[in-house]
Amino acid sequence: MKRMLTLALVLGTGGMMTAQSLGEIKGRVLAPEGEPAFNAVVETSAGGMRVASLTDDEGRFTLKPLPPGAYSVRITSTEFQPIEIEGVIVNADQISYVPDVSTSAKELGELVVTHRRWEPPLIDRDIPGRTTLFHTQFRKDPTRKNPVKLASTITPGVYKSPNSDELYFKGSRADAMVYFVDGVKMNTLRGVPPDAINSISVYTGGVPAKYGDFTGGVIAIETKTYFDLYQQRQAGIH
Repeated sequence: MKRMLTLALVLGTGGMMTAQSLGEIKGRVLAPEGEPAFNAVVETSAGGMRVASLTDDEGRFTLKPLPPGAYSVRITSTEFQPIEIEGVIVNADQISYVPDVSTSAKELGELVVTHRRWEPPLIDRDIPGRTTLFHTQFRKDPTRKNPVKLASTITPGVYKSPNSDELYFKGSRADAMVYFVDGVKMNTLRGVPPDAINSISVYTGGVPAKYGDFTGGVIAIETKTYFDLYQQRQAGIH
């Protein structure tokens, strides 16, 4: 089945189109390796209007309708260098056949790939009152074995009681804050393995509604999943 894309040509009024006898251009385009070139763009201009077609799976194309005259046919593709065929004569009610067009491979310039590592911003522009650390950012922190102590060290204004795991946010009472682990409200972080923590977020303001209404703050922990480990490996994070 031939697959063609043809843009209709309009010259003057519709009456002129129907009154004038038209012709067309046909041909075949071959890829650099000699096989038919599929989906190459073949186009010409008639009276300032563009007439274009895509080559089918046999490399064949048709440009129509074309008023009688001389045409320049341009063939382009991502696979080969552009080709222009000048002086193709079209006569009324006739088909002008272009000999098979052989193409040459497109030369590619030097490809330079720049590798950069993304660094998370220090301040979340959407929620300035939130500080989040990914596990690779605190894996060498001496406090990582104690998530409560770790949370108190990553955000100013959060104070840990020296005799307990109570946290105080900007002078508020300890019972004015809450912990969430994977979206589940917790009264303590005891029993949460430090090595299972994927990220830890400390909210000192602008707490999302899903965490409820707290006058102090929120510690939100997300644990690792197999998907997280896979994504980290794909991103080169170890």
